[in-house]
Amino acid sequence: MSDNKILAEWSSPARPYKERTREFYTTILSIAFLLGVILLLLKEFLLIGVIMAFAFLSYVLATHKPDNVTHQITEAGIVTDNKLYKWEELTQYWVTKQWDQEVIMVKTIKTIPGLLVMVINSSHKATILKALEGKLLEEKPADSFVDKASRWLGDKIPLESK
Repeated sequence: MSDNKILAEWSSPARPYKERTREFYTTILSIAFLLGVILLLLKEFLLIGVIMAFAFLSYVLATHKPDNVTHQITEAGIVTDNKLYKWEELTQYWVTKQWDQEVIMVKTIKTIPGLLVMVINSSHKATILKALEGKLLEEKPADSFVDKASRWLGDKIPLESK
């Protein structure tokens, strides 16, 4: 059997994306401004720069729609955006939902990227899961402290109303 045999192929946005409202941008700007004022009083200029960088990153990611990329599951591994990740470099996968999109997360051995995020649609889901069957372990890792804390914070301080 050839290593180039394609088991599943689909095209999707490079990352999950959600249209944001004006309320989202206003909330981000308000939080960044308030933290900036507090940090200015504490003379923490470097942290003000970090807060501004995160606010800018949030703005850019929310305003720019991701490009479509092609994903392939082959006998050799997973090809996403023309980069091959061999099966030996991958450990496990799980399916999750982000906003209204289903996403397959694949954990890598390497620190960078660490996690492959591939948006799928329901018409390709069965084919993709069948192609991954036997290649990788389907197991969602336990939530870390950061995961739990960010979920709690997101619930307590929503950036926009639902």
